[in-house]
Amino acid sequence: MCGGLRATPTQALPGGVCLASQFSSSLIKVPAAGTENDDHNPQRIQARNLFDLSVGHDNLLHGDKYKWSGQFTAINLANNYALYNFLSTFSGTHYVTPRSFTAQLGFHF
Repeated sequence: MCGGLRATPTQALPGGVCLASQFSSSLIKVPAAGTENDDHNPQRIQARNLFDLSVGHDNLLHGDKYKWSGQFTAINLANNYALYNFLSTFSGTHYVTPRSFTAQLGFHF
């Protein structure tokens, strides 16, 4: 953001130069103007907490020879929008996966 104005696909940032004192982000902790130091005070990803949940059972029908298993997994249950890697040399910038659900059913013999 520049001066509190957020860039969107239909709205660009104000023309001209954005002063360092007006630059901000909800995803990155930006050091105050003049205090940035790549070794001792670099830009950091904002702190966040994510909640994942997984439940399952290995023998659903209580069989002796053949067994059914099931598992349900929810990733990013609160559907938080956040970065987990910013300008990495080898992999670039990555965002947290949006909420997703997975179900597995297995047959063991």
